[in-house]
Amino acid sequence: MTALLSGCSNTPVSQNQANTNTSQSGSAGAKTITIGYVNWDEDVATSYLWKDLLTQKGYQVQLQSLDAGPLFSGLSEGGLDLFFDTWLPVTHQVYLSRYGHNLVNLGKWYEGQTQEGFVVPKYMTDVNSISDLKQHATEFGNQIVGIDPGAGEMQLAAKAVSDYGLNLQLVQSSSPAMLSSLEKAYSQHKPIVVTLWSPHWAFAKYQLKYLSDPKGDFGKQGWIQTEANKDFANANPTVAGWIRNFKLTPEQLGTLEEDINQAKSKDAGVAKWIHDNQSLVDSWFK
Repeated sequence: MTALLSGCSNTPVSQNQANTNTSQSGSAGAKTITIGYVNWDEDVATSYLWKDLLTQKGYQVQLQSLDAGPLFSGLSEGGLDLFFDTWLPVTHQVYLSRYGHNLVNLGKWYEGQTQEGFVVPKYMTDVNSISDLKQHATEFGNQIVGIDPGAGEMQLAAKAVSDYGLNLQLVQSSSPAMLSSLEKAYSQHKPIVVTLWSPHWAFAKYQLKYLSDPKGDFGKQGWIQTEANKDFANANPTVAGWIRNFKLTPEQLGTLEEDINQAKSKDAGVAKWIHDNQSLVDSWFK
């Protein structure tokens, strides 16, 4: 899913501002915490969740939407404090190799395994492997609906198209456009193949399946962990401890994403989820 997108949508706060050390009491005068996030559903969900939780503790929280490259650079330099969506062992390893000396791993929070690949609806019973796409190309309009052209998953998808000798065009679009195409085809029970990843709410909403990848172009299943700026983690051990306690099962993450998608705002969806999962939330702050 990931990684090398072009440019960024916001400018991070300055390094001096990010490294200002203040009280850990959580009082109104406490330090501003800046969370960087990429526009993937699980990262949006967890970032807004912790924005709400840290605000309740008295911190001022800023969210910065960035692409992966600028995000890890900002996290390393101190303009950002936290990033909840580091995909390993493949997707973001290049950034940890480059910037890891200035970062601290605050733990794996997703209690499932990540996966990327080509995905079709389960009603496509004759298509179960990437190699099956070859003989069914015309059914899919001779195309695979992809996402952002700079995304790491698109690089893996292009390699798979080449390695499997597929006679389908990998169409560059965006995550929302891909999901719109999936929803339209699914509602009409039509064939479609898309690039998708887990965790993602689409697997709860639709009956989908990954196509097997015997050549291993999409890599092995992995995990998601939180990275923090090293100076921030050292200066804020209480916050770092809370985040180390943070864990979500695939089902819990799925309901969080669903509540956000159905609410009038992300903050409203997060508030509903916290209300419905208060005992779980409380366990992170012990």
